[in-house]
Amino acid sequence: MSRVSENSSVNAINYAVGKTKSKVEDLQLKGSTLKRVSKPSDDPLGNVELMAIRSQNVDADQYLRNLNFAHTHLSYTENILEEMTDILVKAKEIAIGQASSINSPQMREGVSKEIHQMRQQVLGLANKRIGNRYLFAGQKVLTRPFDLDGKYSGDQNKINIEINKDVFIPMNINGQDLFFSKEKRPVAKEDLDITPPGLDVNTEGLHRTPASTAPDTQETVAVSIFDELRSLENALLTDNPQIIQGLLERLDRSTERMVTMRTQIGALTNTISNSELNIEKTKLLNEAHKSKIEDADVAELMTDLQKEQAVLKATYKASSNLMNVGLMDFLR
Repeated sequence: MSRVSENSSVNAINYAVGKTKSKVEDLQLKGSTLKRVSKPSDDPLGNVELMAIRSQNVDADQYLRNLNFAHTHLSYTENILEEMTDILVKAKEIAIGQASSINSPQMREGVSKEIHQMRQQVLGLANKRIGNRYLFAGQKVLTRPFDLDGKYSGDQNKINIEINKDVFIPMNINGQDLFFSKEKRPVAKEDLDITPPGLDVNTEGLHRTPASTAPDTQETVAVSIFDELRSLENALLTDNPQIIQGLLERLDRSTERMVTMRTQIGALTNTISNSELNIEKTKLLNEAHKSKIEDADVAELMTDLQKEQAVLKATYKASSNLMNVGLMDFLR
């Protein structure tokens, strides 16, 4: 038969009081934070879900920052395209007005100055920047895309930005696609001459393609908006209405290209808006799920706290009665 010593009683009392106090302190902490899960041991499986939700929210915040950056970039680009469209429409109106032979050379010379200013405006828009990043330089964002003659120094690469998990969209238009149109033109007859300079046309083994039998060969050339405006300016200066009439169709194609690019930007802007809305909805769902896992039931928490406080009070009272028994009480 085992004997219960005074030391054993003291240890039992300390254990009971410490356990009850620990429960009360834990409930008081949850009551102050209103969180059911404050450390991993409170709910190991729930804590894993909470960590996954927090990771998703961090990613969502970064995606929103990416979307905001892309939206700003595209908004600047759209405004510039709108200005360039207005300039091209105005240039075409001038070309239509000056294509008639009724205008005098002096009038065309005066109008050519306006076209020159338009070309300078387009050049300035082509070299626009956001901060220190050029808009139309492709991925070479720190390189000035166009020189004074309209020569392109950028590349044709897209800048793709991630707007969701493994979802990328382009946020830029390179200057090559925007300012240059590809058109076919006949190759000059002299370009078909394969006879090396200085050799007689009757030299054995060499011949010249006769003009009458020259093939109908065409080549694709890149013509820029700057070239079109420069040609219009020169045609006005040289009083050449035929060239002005020939430029009307090219100005139309350039204007249509601007409209097409603006349509693409509009589609990307809609994609950005929809992505922002979806990410915000996902964050709300995550917060609701997080609240179910993490937040405490206030009514249940207060009930448990009152119960444990009552248990602690009873433990203190029972312990005091037990510890107040002295030696004389046993001798009675």
